[in-house]
Amino acid sequence: MTSRAFAGALALLVGAGGAARLLALPRLLPDLDAVNFARSLNGFDLAAQAPHFPGYPVYVAMARLASAAGASEVVALALPGLVLGVVAIGALGLVLRPYLGAVGALVAAVLLALLPLPVLFGATPGSDGTGLALLVLAACAVLVAGDSAPRVAVLAGVLAGVALGARPSFLPALLGLALVVPRGRRLAALAGGGLGVGGWLVPLVALTGPAELLRIGSGFLLGHAGKWGGTVAVRPELGWRLENFGFDILAAGLGLPWPGVDGDSVAVLAARLLLALGLAGALVALAHAALRESLSASEHRVTLLALALGVPYGAWMFLGQNLLKARHALPVVLALALLVAVGVAVLARACPSRVSLSLVGAVAVSTAAVMLPVGLEQGREPSPAARLVAHVSSTLSPSGTLLFTGEEARLFEHYVPYFRAGRPASGEQLRREVERVAAAGADVYVTSTAPGAEALAPHLEPVSRFACDRRVRSHAHDIVLFHYRPAPPASSEKVL
Repeated sequence: MTSRAFAGALALLVGAGGAARLLALPRLLPDLDAVNFARSLNGFDLAAQAPHFPGYPVYVAMARLASAAGASEVVALALPGLVLGVVAIGALGLVLRPYLGAVGALVAAVLLALLPLPVLFGATPGSDGTGLALLVLAACAVLVAGDSAPRVAVLAGVLAGVALGARPSFLPALLGLALVVPRGRRLAALAGGGLGVGGWLVPLVALTGPAELLRIGSGFLLGHAGKWGGTVAVRPELGWRLENFGFDILAAGLGLPWPGVDGDSVAVLAARLLLALGLAGALVALAHAALRESLSASEHRVTLLALALGVPYGAWMFLGQNLLKARHALPVVLALALLVAVGVAVLARACPSRVSLSLVGAVAVSTAAVMLPVGLEQGREPSPAARLVAHVSSTLSPSGTLLFTGEEARLFEHYVPYFRAGRPASGEQLRREVERVAAAGADVYVTSTAPGAEALAPHLEPVSRFACDRRVRSHAHDIVLFHYRPAPPASSEKVL
């Protein structure tokens, strides 16, 4: 493929990735995290969860710039991830071409541009898309650091440090990248990392105060690790973790078929199966070449890079993250995309150029086909939580009505603050509060996401259901609104 043809194909993929993200741009804030980020647009305050710890200062700074330029809150929060995501697609293709050839580089760009998870969270009003894009750029800089001047290693460190300020939970992936920095460039990369981290850590400490930052951070980390964060300490069941880990990566991340998830048309299901075969074939080709030690030096380098960022992060995701939220799989999906690109490059060396280019086309078509339904659903339909808020505000009176719910309470506070919506800390607190306010004459509603709601089942009458494809929102994708009916007072018989 000529340089001009490659540039044209890559430009087409960059445009397709940007268009896909625009299609997936939601109309309303979808959840608690998005509301917390929206609150930070008017004032950065960790103590008030504007946003919540660890603050994501790099992402918030970018979003505030977009807001100051006149963007709406949803657009301002989505714009950093969308713009940087498009930049990352182009950078990945350009950087990988000398290492994997035109075909391998284009496949990597296709997957980053069109896989469901990067598209959905590249358009979501949150920090995930920004963090992923900066992780891609840091990985690109690390890859070329050994073949370039020391300043490229400094740039790699700076990008890694900035990525940490946009998405701190990506730390294991960034540390993995540090392992593959060439030995002669490590000091330069370390200096760059210090600059990148210092650029956001110093303002964060100055704004919050050292003692207050320590207090907020320790409280958050203790809660995340042992109470509500969904870590292995909170949800230790191996079967549960394996099922959700697999779903997050394979179904939500790559768009592959998954048991119990249906609703696809025949064409989309066929595309999922075709994509599964293509990705599996590329990985088998990579494994075969690695076992035969026939990988080229450049292919071996990209493979090591993918494993270095994917394996440590994958372990952290499995043990230390809430697996109900598929967004945590983004670095693993990136690592798999790089491995697939290497596998395709191996296959391309053994195929005529026309066949190799057809591989790129097949991957692009099948990936776009599995991405479009979920992308369009996210862009057209508000999240179940947002639809719950809209339904309540349009059908119920705020006077005398009390709601008990989960994370959706923050959406009520943001969009309809005149409704009283509480988020109980435990099932026991939910039971006590519901019984108390119901006895006082309040009209009580409870959602299925309220902690311990199942214990009230005999008194809950379903009112409405708000659901979406689990691949669009793996967390809180099915919310039921119930009307609480107190038990009638016990009848007493008059003894004669």
